[in-house]
Amino acid sequence: MREQGVRAVTTNAVAAHSGIKVGSIYDYFPNKEAIIAEIYEEKLAQVRSFFESGFEEIEADDWQMQLATVIRKTWAYQLSIGLDRTIVDAAYYYEALFPIAQQHARLIASNYVRLLRRLGSCWAQEQLFDLGISLYTLVNANWSYWRLTGTDDEIAIERQIVLTIMLITPALSAAECRESELTV
Repeated sequence: MREQGVRAVTTNAVAAHSGIKVGSIYDYFPNKEAIIAEIYEEKLAQVRSFFESGFEEIEADDWQMQLATVIRKTWAYQLSIGLDRTIVDAAYYYEALFPIAQQHARLIASNYVRLLRRLGSCWAQEQLFDLGISLYTLVNANWSYWRLTGTDDEIAIERQIVLTIMLITPALSAAECRESELTV
């Protein structure tokens, strides 16, 4: 995929590249889409695990700096394990990868919900989950930015951090909690 693009992937090409007979591949995968889905799902699971462990370290004091560090480290980690534009682009090309991406987004959003609850948010579960989904879309904005600019410019990550903190801040505001208590 990295050498010739996502559209060039065939089961025969996978077999040739891996040194395995094509028939053996079909013993485990019905088609090339299933192979790519397996790779994609595994990489996303690794990123989630890394992200979750970073979130466990964030404390209420100075959460902004700690969150910024987690986001930077998560980007470095995912790129180091090969979760890059090639695989992300495959998710746009192969329909079977969309439910995997959708589930990943939900799990990341759930991590944000747990973090924000732990940091003291009084927002309703649905509001926090919706916020988590919005925060996850900033990750996709980075991939789009890099695709459009043809770079891996870290400014995209720094913008994601600024926007994430801006979006989270009201959910952790004591004034927001007092306001919601008054309306109840």
